[in-house]
Amino acid sequence: MRVSELWPVSDCSFLLFRWRGYTDHTKLLAPAASPYTLGQLAAETFDPSGNEEGVRLLTVGFNASAWMHSLVNVFSWRQAGTGRSHEMDIIFRRLSALSRMLLHPYFVFDGPDCPQLKRGEDVVGSTSPRLLVQRFQELLLMFGFNWHTASHFLYPPGEAEAELACLQSCKLIDVVVTPYNDALLFGATRVVRSDLHSGRFEDMQVYSSEAIEDCAGLEWGDLLLIMLMSSVDDDTGCRWCSEDVACQLVRYGFGRTLFQAAITLQFVEFMEFVAKWRNDVCEVLRTDPQRLLGRRYHELARIIKEERIEFPDPAVLAMYLLPLTSWSDGGHPPVAFVTSRQPNLASLATFCSQRLGWSLDTIQSRLIDASAGAATRALLQVSLATILNMPVQPHRLSYTVPR
Repeated sequence: MRVSELWPVSDCSFLLFRWRGYTDHTKLLAPAASPYTLGQLAAETFDPSGNEEGVRLLTVGFNASAWMHSLVNVFSWRQAGTGRSHEMDIIFRRLSALSRMLLHPYFVFDGPDCPQLKRGEDVVGSTSPRLLVQRFQELLLMFGFNWHTASHFLYPPGEAEAELACLQSCKLIDVVVTPYNDALLFGATRVVRSDLHSGRFEDMQVYSSEAIEDCAGLEWGDLLLIMLMSSVDDDTGCRWCSEDVACQLVRYGFGRTLFQAAITLQFVEFMEFVAKWRNDVCEVLRTDPQRLLGRRYHELARIIKEERIEFPDPAVLAMYLLPLTSWSDGGHPPVAFVTSRQPNLASLATFCSQRLGWSLDTIQSRLIDASAGAATRALLQVSLATILNMPVQPHRLSYTVPR
């Protein structure tokens, strides 16, 4: 059994979060970044000729839990999801903006009890507030967007980033939009890095596996090794190796050889390989034979030899190379294809009035953008041939706000 097939069980999920202490690789990946707005990226993909099913749109996967984590804090926890909270207003505005773009959004939520102390910052509670999650999911359906919760039928705690990477590998989505690096570590090949705190889909950075290899000189195995060496241990809060040293070490090829061994060797063979691999790493740290490190790291070699005897942990590698997803152990894909529909303006008006308690003026203001999204979606549902041959009829979208 290969190491990447070693522990597809929920008991080891804590290992992933214990060792993943978040490391921001923005500077490391900067040479591979291409600045874009989401609208620009969608417009470049848009194909009006399409096929018999209609126009070709960009399919985009979003980490829904990341949206909520960026909005909720200790002061707003109890109100999250109610009309008094700012979270629902921001989420509503973002969904309205997406409805006007030439793309099919798809949202994935972290599974139940998925640990959230993995981004380098404290997150209140182990999951997002239940009411906020419920309201968010209701809004998605009314906006015509699909979603699912990352959850395996045997092992419920699912990771949204892993699920999104799997959706992309199955060609169900074109890109993953996320503020984190995790999707790249799970094998995503095209990621749009977003700053959720800005609340916009502008000033985004697009990374592809090809650009990362060509411009930053890094492959998947290199990124995994940097993560393994420079992550913060959640138990101690300490980082035992800096990212700079880890980046220098990958120049000796250790990340790529470890990756190849993990995906090709049987487990016993892999453990034999790792013993020699670890000795080679320590020897290079002590001697720097090719002068790629710039100096010698005797203390770091001692730490790996005496204190980090489990390095590299095969369970952590397995969690990244074969994470638990909806597909694991014969599980069924959550969707057959990704699409979207028109926003239901009447349902949105009722929701804002009855669920959120917004005023009439607020509802009317918010529905202006949603109406533009409804018009965009309506046009996208009509084939190009029909548009070219149909007579132009005056039409006005209408909705009523419950009193």
